[in-house]
Amino acid sequence: MGAAMQGFGDELSAIAERFRQQKQQQDAFDADIIGRELNARIAHAEAVAVQTAPADGSGLHDFMYGQLDPRSDSVVKPGLFDQIFDDTAAKVPESERANFLAQKQALRLAGSARMAAQQHARRQNYEQAEWSKVEDGYTIAIAQGDPDDSGTFEAIRQSGLGLIGKMGNPLARQAAEAAWRSNTAKALVQAMIAQDPKRAAGMLGGGPVSTDGRTKDDTIEAVGGPRASGSSVLATREAPASGLPSDKTPIRTGSMGPVGNTAWAAAGPWMADLSPDAIQDLGRKAQVATAASLVDARTDIDLALQNAPAAIANTGSYSGKTPNAEDFTAVYGAEDGGKRLQAFNITADIGRAVFDMRPVPNRAIHAQIRDFEPGPYDSREEREQYEIRAGAAQLVLGARRADPAGYVGQLFSNKAPDWSKVSTPEDHEAAITWAIAAQQEMGFDRILPLPWAAADQQAAKYIDQSVPFEKRLAELSSIVLAVRDPDARKATTQQLSLTAEAQWRAKAAQDPNLAPELLEAQVAVLKNGLAWIGEHPARAQYSTMPLLQQFGLAFSDVGRLTAKGAAADGADAISAGLDSVWSSGNYENLLEDEQAETADAEDRAGSAGWAAEALGAGLSGYGLAKGLFGLLGRASVGAAAENGLIGLAARTGVGGVAGGTYGGAYAYNTGGSVPWGIANGALWGAGGNVLAEGLSAVGSQVVAKLTGRTANAEFAAGQADEASPIPTAAVEDPVDLAQDGVNSTRASSAAGNLTQAEMYDLSLVPTKRTTTNKALRRQWELLHGQPWPKDPATGRNMDVSHEKVLADGGGRSRIKHHASCESRSY
Repeated sequence: MGAAMQGFGDELSAIAERFRQQKQQQDAFDADIIGRELNARIAHAEAVAVQTAPADGSGLHDFMYGQLDPRSDSVVKPGLFDQIFDDTAAKVPESERANFLAQKQALRLAGSARMAAQQHARRQNYEQAEWSKVEDGYTIAIAQGDPDDSGTFEAIRQSGLGLIGKMGNPLARQAAEAAWRSNTAKALVQAMIAQDPKRAAGMLGGGPVSTDGRTKDDTIEAVGGPRASGSSVLATREAPASGLPSDKTPIRTGSMGPVGNTAWAAAGPWMADLSPDAIQDLGRKAQVATAASLVDARTDIDLALQNAPAAIANTGSYSGKTPNAEDFTAVYGAEDGGKRLQAFNITADIGRAVFDMRPVPNRAIHAQIRDFEPGPYDSREEREQYEIRAGAAQLVLGARRADPAGYVGQLFSNKAPDWSKVSTPEDHEAAITWAIAAQQEMGFDRILPLPWAAADQQAAKYIDQSVPFEKRLAELSSIVLAVRDPDARKATTQQLSLTAEAQWRAKAAQDPNLAPELLEAQVAVLKNGLAWIGEHPARAQYSTMPLLQQFGLAFSDVGRLTAKGAAADGADAISAGLDSVWSSGNYENLLEDEQAETADAEDRAGSAGWAAEALGAGLSGYGLAKGLFGLLGRASVGAAAENGLIGLAARTGVGGVAGGTYGGAYAYNTGGSVPWGIANGALWGAGGNVLAEGLSAVGSQVVAKLTGRTANAEFAAGQADEASPIPTAAVEDPVDLAQDGVNSTRASSAAGNLTQAEMYDLSLVPTKRTTTNKALRRQWELLHGQPWPKDPATGRNMDVSHEKVLADGGGRSRIKHHASCESRSY
């Protein structure tokens, strides 16, 4: 029993030992896992601490591992490591905790070394980064500064060296110092290159530097310019333009850089800090900069020569870079550069004078030139100033003569009309009126109604054959008609005629098949048509209207002109007065409108208008005369009805009274002298009666001879007839097409009967004729030595024809004339 119990006890002890061993093994495993987790947490905490630490790494070690007492190694200030380790130790199994805690000091030492290294590295990086910023700022300041300011350069150098000496790493200090000396030397050379690349290139080995800084081969042939000649010279200008060198200021025309400064003369000390490779690289840069500077200088000069005078003349200043004396010398050499600079300054001064004269009237400009005219004892400078002003005056007056309307438009741009937006006839009237008034105010000796740009645009519309001629004629005539001043109308069409002719000839130059004779015929039609529009704009517009509208307007015009004659030119005033009462409108404006309508009616009616006006005047005068005759008859005065001198005197007196009455009324209505109108009307009335009765008597005698009737019988019949003086048929007023190219009613041509407006349609000008009739007649006259024969019946030129007609292939045919002409003019 005892043995059995002993055996059982041993077995239980064995089981317990195995359990203890198993438990110890598990605790060791768990402790190892926890230790690994601790290491991971420490690594993560270190990484976060490094990332979040200041740029210089300050406090990084203490934050992570705290501080220890160097004598006792006891913790004086715990860090993040202590917190992590203590939190982790609480998780370690009890059996392994002692061993785990024993590792803390070793872990602290290892981690502390790592953080110290990290903090030191960050500090070095921080010092290097901060020094790089300082170095970049200093080198940029040197490169962009004045290379001749050696004091500033040395101060910057010493300041940099002082900061380098405070760097903690000895090796970093040594490397930074060497680089600093080299970089500052490079920056100074770059400043020299920017100031004078030629001298910098010579200093770096491109050639020896002379006392004035120029190299042995100081030329600009690398960029295609002439060789610079001569040494440094001084140039002066007495009266430069704005923005150029001041008066009598010395201008160096030899070297582009200063002479004798310490930075250039004592380059040795800091040149020793440059490596051979650096010197070679800077030398190439200096040569490239030399060529580039010459190119830039030439570009600045060319641009200034092209644009500066005009810009100064227009705005008073030049926004581009103004080349200086050094630029001219570098590009053209000392002697030629000085001359070119002087010429440029004079040109710029002329531009300034032009700008000053722009708002000055012509009379004041002439007065200025007279006032500045030099005398025999004036200085060269005074004569130069006079020449500058005279040249400016010539340019200003020439520009005003060339495009006067465009000139005032630019001068008074805030008040001038925008011609690109002028479209309606009313707009044209207002714009042309303003342009003429502005030119008159400025005293221009040449006045044009349109800017040439606007005239070109309008002329292009008129000769655009893609648009129907009636539409083009209606548009242009409405514009001309809106301009009420006759002189302005004429000037407008003359200006359009010049531009239209130029455009038509330019267009014809592109057609090699167009014969010169045909071109001249087309140009003649074009010019005559525009002249007709300028003289008769209302008639031109009337010709484009539909027939029914023409009939109604003609009827209205005859009535208006008849009323004008009947009221002794007072119908417009009467109508305006009535309209002002009915419509409460302004009388003056209404009167202007009525007078404009009457003027247009006279233009449209032509000779028929004269007849209608004479009819109205005749009716009113005839009624007055009949009344006076009746009054004399009732007064038992019958002498007016008698024959002979007594009757003639009585009728002449009555005519004088009637004429005087009408003349006085006409003078009153037109604003003239009433007494003079009465006297003039009486004279014409009396004289007209004598002339009329004399012509009637002579006419009666002629009729009597032709018909066998007695003159007295014919005269009596004429006195008894009181028919209307209006003729039964309209009388046409033809004009020789060979002279003017117009016919007021109908004109015969090879194409058939054309209206007056159609005579100016270039599309109707014959295009198949090889030689004009006028040229053929001239050839015939030269061949036969006598004038071209006339048709005895009509007095017109006899027809010209070819032996072989053009339709059958006739070309250079012989000329013959025949008497069976068709009353056509050529």
